[in-house]
Amino acid sequence: MLAALFGLGLWTLRLGQSWENASYDYLFRFGARPVTNKVVIILMDNAAHKELHQERGQPWNRALHAKLLNQLADDGCPLVVMDVHFESEGKAEVDEALAGAMRRHGNVVLMADVDELRAPSLIDQIKPPHELFVKAATNWGIANAGVELLKTPRRHWPFPSPDEFPNLPWAAARLARAKLNETPEKRWLRYYGDTGGWDAWSYHLVPTNVPGYFHDKIVFIGNDPENPDPRLWERDKFCTPYTRWRGEAVGGVNIMATTFLNLVNHEWLRRPAAWVEMLALLISGAVLGAGVCLVRPWLAWALSLGTGFIVMIGTVLASYYDNIWFPWLIISGGQIPCALTWALVARKMFRQAHTPATSVVESEAALAPVPTGSTTRLSSEVSHFPNLLDTPDYELVDPPFGEGAYGKVWLARNAIGQWQAIKAVYLAKFNKDAEPYDREFRGIKRYKPVSDKHPGLLRVDFVSRKKREGYFYYVMELGDARAPGWEENPATYKPLDLASLRAGAEGRRLPVRECVRIGLALAEPLDFLHRQGLTHRDIKPSNIILVNGRPKLADVGLVAEIRSTQSEGTWVGTAGYMPPVPEPPGTPQADVYALGMVLYVISTGCDPGFFPEISSTLVERTTGADFIRLNAVILRACQPDRTQRYTSAAEMRGALEETQKALGCNGAVEGT
Repeated sequence: MLAALFGLGLWTLRLGQSWENASYDYLFRFGARPVTNKVVIILMDNAAHKELHQERGQPWNRALHAKLLNQLADDGCPLVVMDVHFESEGKAEVDEALAGAMRRHGNVVLMADVDELRAPSLIDQIKPPHELFVKAATNWGIANAGVELLKTPRRHWPFPSPDEFPNLPWAAARLARAKLNETPEKRWLRYYGDTGGWDAWSYHLVPTNVPGYFHDKIVFIGNDPENPDPRLWERDKFCTPYTRWRGEAVGGVNIMATTFLNLVNHEWLRRPAAWVEMLALLISGAVLGAGVCLVRPWLAWALSLGTGFIVMIGTVLASYYDNIWFPWLIISGGQIPCALTWALVARKMFRQAHTPATSVVESEAALAPVPTGSTTRLSSEVSHFPNLLDTPDYELVDPPFGEGAYGKVWLARNAIGQWQAIKAVYLAKFNKDAEPYDREFRGIKRYKPVSDKHPGLLRVDFVSRKKREGYFYYVMELGDARAPGWEENPATYKPLDLASLRAGAEGRRLPVRECVRIGLALAEPLDFLHRQGLTHRDIKPSNIILVNGRPKLADVGLVAEIRSTQSEGTWVGTAGYMPPVPEPPGTPQADVYALGMVLYVISTGCDPGFFPEISSTLVERTTGADFIRLNAVILRACQPDRTQRYTSAAEMRGALEETQKALGCNGAVEGT
């Protein structure tokens, strides 16, 4: 949550604007697209000012522009874009010569100025070229970068574009016969490298070119700053993304040429919709914040660095190939460090808060020598809670073979050498929220007295609560192992539950007759549990383990007293195995629904979300009539309307017994 909120804060607050700008700028640090268009920029730079005797800050002699346009016309230059403002009237004969050169060339675009940095809404805000030149050139557009001087233009102006009046690059692109969409769109500039996607010539050197040099080139004419230092103010001077590492500013003509190439080649950048970016930041914050907290510190560092690199490369590639850019530094430079810092600090705080002040109490069993060939050792997790070893004495195998939301389960050997399972539940796992911790303990407290009264229930032998240390544990009978010979290497032990049995079966489904026998073996102890006034509340394949070949209801921490359908209670269980809302869980019929869904899952190979669908080939590959009989039981057990469902586990057991008789199979489930 902290990582997600931190990312959204940077995304929405003004503080994060610099992160967004840096994300944009560094896209071009790793390469730029090549430009196939032949573009030349003729710069009115320091050398040209000196050689042509022009004064900085003053309008140039228009006779020079007339001479240049005539040379470009002689060369057959297809288009000239003049980022020079001819606002006022000059000497009549010189102005007429310039206008004549414009008419002679035929494809000249002139610049207009505007009082404000936004698109004008009134025509009197525009400062167009002098009427003489407007009539001669006929094409003009507003030359505006959309930002203050010495700032970095990152968006096409106006934003979105086009607007009521065209800007200079748009007018030039239209004259160049580019296919332009007149629908206003938010366009972001794509830059073409630190030297641009063009050739640059000093104004005074143009006459030295061989005749015909400009016959296939688009020419931009404009000012070059007197000093490229981005800290010194000048008119018509702007930064670019490359200013970050080159420390040089450029003239506005470079921005106009860049915008023109974007439009002609349809290479401007776009940002995803706001809701898409917000969703991406929420998801990345959640995934990063959770991911780095679940691994060791060194892996958290590696994961953070790797993820930051992947996000950066992915965004650069997206901008290069798909013209999409995203403020990636909010993730790489904001959310990832936030998540990593929290993971490291929280881990340290957690250890300090829960390391016991008392000395470690070792039991005789813990001090006893381990038999030859055994890999049994004390779990490092349990070593944080040494009193777990007080009484009875157990040797615990590390790592735990099971872990859930409420605790961890270890393989253990008692003082007389019997293998058992120990589950420990820590208050610290709930961030000091005692309610789910107490609920788990109440479940065990209710269940233990009846656990040895029916062979279909998993037996609990011992329960101990350590209030001071903030945990409790209970000892259970051990389920069958998935693989034989685990005693030689106890760390390899994994319990054989219905989920793993199903996973290893062909098509992830068990034979129909086997499913019926399993259903009977579970319906009987479930009916017994209900008659004791208790419900299980979390029946699913992974909570059904095999002990000596018999399936038993396990993971009994959610066992609770039966409540009426009208009473309020905690909604706990596993999605897919709980009846559909608004029916509450925690009732006998809810357990019946869960057992029916277990039979659906193990008989069809489908997950609960597909109920009541079955594979089109399922009946063909099984004994069709057998499956239809079982499916009738499943459909009634999983009826969304509980009035149409079996009223009790006993009634469901009776239906399964009838199904078993119809299938002509008998016998207990032992040896499954």
